[in-house]
Amino acid sequence: MVQNLKNRNVKFIISGLVLLIITAFFFLNQNFYKKNKIEKNYSEFKTEFSNIHSLLTNKFENQFNKVTSSVKKGQSLNSILTDAGASQQEIFEISKVLKKFINLKTINTNQVFEILTHKDTGEIIRLTINLDNINSLHVFKKNKEFVANKIEKVLYKKTTLAEGMINSSMYQAAEKEKIDPEVIVNFAGIFGFEIDFQRDIRRGDIFQIVYDKYVDDDGELQKNGDIIYAYMKNNGREIALYRFVDQKGIPGYYRTNGKSIEKALMKTPINGARLSSTFGMRKHPILGYNKMHRGTDFAALTGTPIMASGSGIIEQVGWNGAYGKYIRIKHNSKYKTAYAHLNGYARGIKKGAKVRQGQIIGYVGSTGRSTGPHLHYEVLVNGKRMNSQRLKLPSGRTLRGEDREKFEISRIKIDVMRSNLIN
Repeated sequence: MVQNLKNRNVKFIISGLVLLIITAFFFLNQNFYKKNKIEKNYSEFKTEFSNIHSLLTNKFENQFNKVTSSVKKGQSLNSILTDAGASQQEIFEISKVLKKFINLKTINTNQVFEILTHKDTGEIIRLTINLDNINSLHVFKKNKEFVANKIEKVLYKKTTLAEGMINSSMYQAAEKEKIDPEVIVNFAGIFGFEIDFQRDIRRGDIFQIVYDKYVDDDGELQKNGDIIYAYMKNNGREIALYRFVDQKGIPGYYRTNGKSIEKALMKTPINGARLSSTFGMRKHPILGYNKMHRGTDFAALTGTPIMASGSGIIEQVGWNGAYGKYIRIKHNSKYKTAYAHLNGYARGIKKGAKVRQGQIIGYVGSTGRSTGPHLHYEVLVNGKRMNSQRLKLPSGRTLRGEDREKFEISRIKIDVMRSNLIN
């Protein structure tokens, strides 16, 4: 009886195992089937999605026209939109929105217009304008009215060190090191009180610049920031300058001793010009006889910008006989400067207007008694015209007190940053 019970238990266990194996096989087979079905459905979904996407793209392309237009010189917003098929009502409404962001009378030739219109109706769906390489405007309809959104590209600040040796000119040396021209112009402006980059530069001079630049997601340069540190070894003398913003919020460049590089007047009020005639006796090129030349002439192309040599008030502007178009600035009770033979004046330059040092006030020309485009520049000291190239001018300010303490901390930080960039 015990033996029969044992045999019965063994049969029961075997039957149970067989049942378990059959169940497991059935379950796995069902999952395999479902997986195949899912994969098949997913494959069909991908194909269907691709077909829908293609259909929508084709539909979009069939319904809308996209026109990209680069602004040509003298072209107006009206002509750009008219060429794209816009109605006068649309032009009026778009102009009303755009004038809040840009000057419609002077559209920049660097700007590109992208216009999306409906193929059937010709209605403008969207207008995109690149204001510059950072900002763009998107104009579209919302609740049957045109609205505009200004989109700014996200930029990342990157502090950079650039250096080089001059063999012929500062510009060529900078170009060799792939330094952006704008940075070099700013660099030359900082040293404009101390170094004339047309006449003082020597072969073997060394420069170093630490500056900020702003790049996009692709690492492409979009704009240059401030020069933080500027160094020149010129004809054996070394000048190191640090950017510092004082308690009044005024930025400047200072030597290691806290003394500003700025002086009462810049050494030369024009960049990229050739010294064509010095102060003193000379044979006048038009009158033909010897005559005292009481100024300094800088030959340059017509339209070259001219800067205010120092801050002050416009005392005279307009035609002045043999001087042609003329500007005179009163800097203080002692110093005045004059600029002659101009082609034209910068915006806002009128009698009584305040100007700051380095501000563009006019443009090189050949008006008045002149044989070619150049700037005639004069410095008047107590009403007497003096040689601007030999005149010893008073230095700028020296930082004191809390400004000096903060400058020292800032200078050390810049030196550490520069050291890290070199390494």
